[in-house]
Amino acid sequence: MTVKDIREQIELIRGSMNDPEVAHSTEDGLYRQVLQSIADGTCENPVECAKEALKTMALNFCRWYA
Repeated sequence: MTVKDIREQIELIRGSMNDPEVAHSTEDGLYRQVLQSIADGTCENPVECAKEALKTMALNFCRWYA
């Protein structure tokens, strides 16, 4: 996983903010992907990828699941 991959996922989240449940699910999926790639050793820069992924916390949408 690369920082570029994460930025692409963040744009997907940003684009789905009109449906908070989808945005939240996508955000959680991103976090799982980042953690898995760090655990697998396939993350190109774990610190930077983690920092980039956490930027979704600044997105203003209601986080919930049905």
